[in-house]
Amino acid sequence: MRLLIFLVLYNLLLPVALIVGFPGYYRRMRKRGGYRRDFGQRFGFFSPELKRVFQEKRRWSWIRAVSVGEMVQALRLAEELKRQDPTFHAVISTTTSTGYALGQQRSRPGWLHVIYSPIDFYPIVARVWRLLGPREVILVDSDLWPSFLACARAHRAPVHLANARLSPRSQRHYRTLRWIAEPLLWRHMTRVYAQHPDEAAQWLAVGLNEARVIPAGSLKYDAEGLATVSPFDEWLRQHGCEPKAHRFLLGGSLHPGEEEMLLKALVDLRKRYPDLFLILVPRHVERTPEILQLLKAHPVRWTIRSEPRFEPDTAVLLVNSTGELRGWYETADVVVIGKSFHGTGGQNPVEPLQAARPVICGPHMENFATLVRDLVAAGGVRQLGDADRLPDAIAELLDHPDRAAAMAERARSVLAFHRGASARIAASILALRR
Repeated sequence: MRLLIFLVLYNLLLPVALIVGFPGYYRRMRKRGGYRRDFGQRFGFFSPELKRVFQEKRRWSWIRAVSVGEMVQALRLAEELKRQDPTFHAVISTTTSTGYALGQQRSRPGWLHVIYSPIDFYPIVARVWRLLGPREVILVDSDLWPSFLACARAHRAPVHLANARLSPRSQRHYRTLRWIAEPLLWRHMTRVYAQHPDEAAQWLAVGLNEARVIPAGSLKYDAEGLATVSPFDEWLRQHGCEPKAHRFLLGGSLHPGEEEMLLKALVDLRKRYPDLFLILVPRHVERTPEILQLLKAHPVRWTIRSEPRFEPDTAVLLVNSTGELRGWYETADVVVIGKSFHGTGGQNPVEPLQAARPVICGPHMENFATLVRDLVAAGGVRQLGDADRLPDAIAELLDHPDRAAAMAERARSVLAFHRGASARIAASILALRR
């Protein structure tokens, strides 16, 4: 009864919240672009062709991925599930237009389709659920929605939470609101795949049963089978930027203020390292106009990924595309992690570590606290207390490539636990079918 009351109240309040939040949501969607494409899917409306596809095969698995980062993980997990079970068919749903665009690029029409996640209003979710008839649900990271989970429970579909992570803020909120979260969220979980043994206790503290929490490693941190050759070396060469003639400093998933920080560091460092080249990859591609204005105000020649014009003295590349960050990490000699100097929480440091690149981060890595603690203790990353020390830290790694290589190797040993996480999670999901 308590669950029913909470669910009814949630669905009564959700339309009000959507109306109030729509102006801000609309502005974000316009900045990102592409929001009109297949917009009706958010309300459960699909093209006749797609409806026919879904109705032909009734053994779909539904994977939910919020945005680009989760979409990359979802695609990898889907590929692993297909490898282990050739009969596997999946629908991946995502919330953002950038996640949707990436998913469409990498979908497999024969067995893997990408749609928008429906708004979590029970009648809408139930309509999509009836169309797909999923045999199981796989949530990537933290895509937790009460109406969706209620539909899963009503249809007795297993719910797997892969790459399960609790930020300190989320943990506090869930513990405070445990009396609501337990019936609306945790009661529906079949398996929660914690990223680290130490994090399993956090899931128990918010109300999950111990038997349902499995420390399986992180999809983000799993280096099994990943390429280690940059797909962009040839692209740079074709546009007149010979990789062997430069050392590359890369800022990944940057937030406001961090481009300015890196440009200042570049101007300072190029007095000692005239071959140093800066690659800027913002977290949100819609910030491109803002960053272009910043570049125009600095005394360095720059170019942009979508319109590359390399001159002999070009020193900065702005990457205004999505889904490419891991490939650019393979190009770098030194990587600086975004949202760790300006902002709170930090961005994922693992992809450059998987590429055996030395990594520098700032003081704000709260969203990866357990991992960064282990990496710092092992000497696998360099964490700075402020941006003033950044040029010296970069210079040390450039001057001592042996130290940079040793740091990357120590980081790899810390990540060893996560190797094969995709295969372990896939095997666990498939085992519950038997």
